[in-house]
Amino acid sequence: MLDSIDKPTGEPTRQSTSRYEFLEHLGSGGMAEVFRARDNELGRELAIKLFREGGDSPFDELRREREIQLLAALHHPGLVEIYDAGTFDDRGRPRRFIAMEFVAGRSLAARIRSGIPTHRQVADIGAQVADALAYVHSRDIVHRDVKPDNILVTDDPAFGYTLIAKLADFGIAQFIDGSRFTNHDSVLGTASYISPEQALGEDVGTPSDIYSLGLVLLEALTGEREYRGAPLEAAMERLHRSPVVPESLPEEWVQLLTAMTLSDPSARPTAHDVAATTRDIIRASIIASRNAGGRRRVGGSRGSGARTRSGGGSDATGQRAGSMRLIALVAVGNAVIGLGIGVLLGLHVWG
Repeated sequence: MLDSIDKPTGEPTRQSTSRYEFLEHLGSGGMAEVFRARDNELGRELAIKLFREGGDSPFDELRREREIQLLAALHHPGLVEIYDAGTFDDRGRPRRFIAMEFVAGRSLAARIRSGIPTHRQVADIGAQVADALAYVHSRDIVHRDVKPDNILVTDDPAFGYTLIAKLADFGIAQFIDGSRFTNHDSVLGTASYISPEQALGEDVGTPSDIYSLGLVLLEALTGEREYRGAPLEAAMERLHRSPVVPESLPEEWVQLLTAMTLSDPSARPTAHDVAATTRDIIRASIIASRNAGGRRRVGGSRGSGARTRSGGGSDATGQRAGSMRLIALVAVGNAVIGLGIGVLLGLHVWG
C-alpha cells in the first residue's frame, strides 16, 4: 500500500482482513474521496468511493445512502458497476464506502481539455450515455447531474464504438415519484449544465437529463462550455437565452442539439430518441467513410474531398451528405415549441 496518500488505516468491518488494498488516490469531492484499489480476494482492480464522515447533516446521510441504494439496483453496460458496499473502521471512525468498477480512462471533461473529440466519437459518447439514461429513466430515476466530469471515457474500441463511455455519480439522483432527498428551496446540479427547470428550483423529470446531455454534447463538439461564469450567473443565463448551436455543425447535429435543449421539457426528445438518433449519425458516418474510401480508390490522386473543421477533427464532405439522407424535415405545427419543425431521423420522430 502507498504511504503517500491519506488512506484509511482500517479494513471494511464486514469484510475479511486486508481484502482491499488502496493503491492510488484518484480524486476528492464534497462528499467523498475516490481511490484505485485492489480486491485481494478476487484479484481485480476496482475503485473505492470513501464517504467523508463527521459533521454530516441528516440530509447528507440520506443522500449518501440513497446513492448506495441506487447504484446497487442498477445494472447496465453504460453505468459504472457497483461490486460491494460497507463500512471502514478509519482510526475508530466508521466511514461508508462503495467498491465499484474501475474505469481505466478519464473523464470527458479531461478528454475535451486534451483535444476536441471527432464528431464520430461524440456520437459514440452520446449513444452510450443516452442508452444508459434510457435505462435509468425506465426505472423512474433522474440523474440530475449529467456533465463531462461524470462521464468516464476509455479509448479502447468495443461493441462497434470507437471508444467506451460510462455514466457515473448518482449522488443527487431522485425518483420521479417525488421521493427525493434534497433540501427545500435548493438547486442541486452543476450550474453550467442544469436545465431551466432545475435553475428555477422546480421539480424535474427525465427531460432535465436530456437538456444537460445536450449541453455536454455541444461542448464536446465545439470545445466550449455554453454557459460560463460564476455559478449563479451560469445557472440564470439559460433562463434568458437558449444555447447557441453553431450552424457550422452538420445539420443533423444542429437539429438534435436544438431539440434536446428546448426550454419546454415536454418538447425534448426522450433518451431513447437521442440514443437512436446518435446511432443513425454513427451509421451515416460509417457509410460515408466507406463511400469516401471507394472514391479514393477510383479517383486516385485527385483526393476524396475531405475537409477539416477548425478544432473539431476531420469530417468527410460525404459524411454530411450520408447523414442528411437519414433526415426528413416535416411540419408539425406547434408540436415542438420554439422549433417549428419536427425532425425525422430514420423512423424516429419527436413531438
